Amino acid sequence: MFEIKLWINAIIKGVPGRTGCRLRNFLLPYKYGSNVTIWANTHIDFPSKLIVGNNVSINRNCVLNASGYIEIGNDVLIGPNVIIYSQNHNYKKKDIPIRLQGYSMKKVLIEDNVWIGANTIVLPGVTIGSNSIIGANSLVNKNVPKNTLVGGNPARVIKSL
Repeated sequence: MFEIKLWINAIIKGVPGRTGCRLRNFLLPYKYGSNVTIWANTHIDFPSKLIVGNNVSINRNCVLNASGYIEIGNDVLIGPNVIIYSQNHNYKKKDIPIRLQGYSMKKVLIEDNVWIGANTIVLPGVTIGSNSIIGANSLVNKNVPKNTLVGGNPARVIKSL
C-alpha cells in the first residue's frame, strides 16, 4: 500500500499548472485551507503530518519532510527550491553507524504572512514568526522573531519590519 502511495505522489507531483495544484490538493492527505497552490515537482514526505493554512503558495521543486510535523499559517509564500525538514538523523553514538541510529523529529511552524525566499533551507524545530521575510539562499537553524527580515548562512536578523 505504501508503494502505491509513492507512485501516486510521483505521478501527481509532476503535473503542471492549476490542474496539477488541484490534483495535489485532492489526492495528497494533508490538511489545507482555501486557495492553496502547491506547484509542480514539490516533494512531500509524510503529507498526513502537513497542515497548510489559507492563501498559501508553495513554489516549484520544494521538498517538505513533515515526519515531525510542519504547520504553515495563512498568507504564506514559499519560493522555489525551498527545503523544510522536521526530521534529522541521530548521530551521538560513536559505536553505531549514523544510518542505524534512527531519527529525531521536531515540528516546524511557519506563522502567518511569511515569505520564504528561493533556495532556503529550514531545519527541524524552527518557528518563523508572523510578518517575517527569509532572504533567498538562507539556512534557517534558529527561530525567527515576528516582524523580522533574516538572511544568510546561518540566517541572522538583518532588520525589523
